[in-house]
Amino acid sequence: MTIMTRKDLKKIEEYYYWVGYKQCYPFPKELRLKLLRIYGQEPCPYSWTEQDIHEGSRKIIFDYFEMN
Repeated sequence: MTIMTRKDLKKIEEYYYWVGYKQCYPFPKELRLKLLRIYGQEPCPYSWTEQDIHEGSRKIIFDYFEMN
């Protein structure tokens, strides 16, 4: 079972900071809550993979900050 935890979310925030998206750090509260709401629990009867979480969160983050 793979889900996003607060610790995982902190690592994602730090990753975006260190790769050059400094305007994104720290993530706004509403963005963190949205990511945790979506990926913080398993979507029964399915399950997330690490790739699902990585790609899905990347799309949400880029859409939120309108980065392309």
